[in-house]
Amino acid sequence: MDVVTAMFAAIALVTLASRFAVRRARHSSVLVAAGLDKTGKSPSRPGFRLFSTLEAGFARLGRAVSPRVGDDTLTLLEESASAWTPSFLQGLRTVSGALLAMASLPLGLAALPLAPVLFAAGYQLPVMALKRRRRRRWVMIASDLPEIVDLMAVLCFSGESLLSAFRHAVSAGGNPCSRGEMERVLEQVSMGESTIGALRLAADHPCREMRRFARTLIRAEEFGAPVADTLEELAVELRNARREKDRMRAARVSVLILLPLVFLILPSFLLLTVGSMILGYTL
Repeated sequence: MDVVTAMFAAIALVTLASRFAVRRARHSSVLVAAGLDKTGKSPSRPGFRLFSTLEAGFARLGRAVSPRVGDDTLTLLEESASAWTPSFLQGLRTVSGALLAMASLPLGLAALPLAPVLFAAGYQLPVMALKRRRRRRWVMIASDLPEIVDLMAVLCFSGESLLSAFRHAVSAGGNPCSRGEMERVLEQVSMGESTIGALRLAADHPCREMRRFARTLIRAEEFGAPVADTLEELAVELRNARREKDRMRAARVSVLILLPLVFLILPSFLLLTVGSMILGYTL
């Protein structure tokens, strides 16, 4: 029982810390989107100053614990579009592992074999949160891409060039995740790269739908196929794939809903009905 209590206390502490971190990241992204400088027009409150102090402390701890950061960590931070710095991530991982290990101290001697396991689990929690954020980002890109491709097809049918249609579709995109990935391609074009060259860089994107979009446009340009017709067919295929994913997700929900029914509602119903009958016969 003490082990379960300690584990739940540690999970509560880590969840609270991650909630504050997510709230701070959302606040920063809103300020950036609104064009407000955090040191200028944005009001400075004591809570923000305290969080900034904690963030600086985590960063210093991360630099002291691990001065060098691996390429996998940098790639994960970039793909998840997180505002965390590598040093802050290392410090957060260390503090998270230490909190989970300290939660097992009330167990006494039983905490000796459990503390390293809890520290390792807490050390991986921020990385797992970033990976989950990255997966959600890819899902949002895949869900918003059919509308962007469809708008590009309409603009190409109206006489716009591929680059002009691409720019107008990106500016009209409502999802900041897909708009940010598309703006990276446009940034390469503005730096002197050709449109096909910029799309070749996006052809290795981790998101499967983004890779398909880039490679389809590259093949259409190389073989001289009509870009508007190609974009229209691609939009239909991406929309059908999105519909199929939504159907699979809806089918999975009907299975997951059985878990609370079987493990929570049914046992309580049996305790109230069959248990009361057995208790009445015994008395």
